[in-house]
Amino acid sequence: MGTPDLSHHIRHVPRLVRTPEIHIRVFGAGQLDRLNGRIAVRATSVLSSMWFFWFCVLLDIAELPAVIQAASPVVVVSYISQTVIQLLALPLLGTGQRIIAAAQDARAEADHETLTALHAINVSQLEILLRLDRAGLR
Repeated sequence: MGTPDLSHHIRHVPRLVRTPEIHIRVFGAGQLDRLNGRIAVRATSVLSSMWFFWFCVLLDIAELPAVIQAASPVVVVSYISQTVIQLLALPLLGTGQRIIAAAQDARAEADHETLTALHAINVSQLEILLRLDRAGLR
């Protein structure tokens, strides 16, 4: 397999991959697949929100008097490990991941704009070189 000629590079157009395209790849294009994708994205949106985190904090606080009243080390350890850590970690980690993903999307779009500009410059340079080559000036 040889190296593509210059016309191949000139014709190349950088493309930006957006979320809807990825949804089709991950979930499929059928109606049931789209429904599953919408449910998964919506559930992720709800469960990884700070509102859900604060709801979980309220649940933890509501359970705290019973834990204190039990005065058992096993109950306290269970409350901390299962209720506090697990219940609060889910929305916090999800929210953090959504923030990170949004930042990555923004960087990807900025990189795409830069690469598109560089591509246009390179195409222009290649066209100049081709003209010079045809004119025998190189």
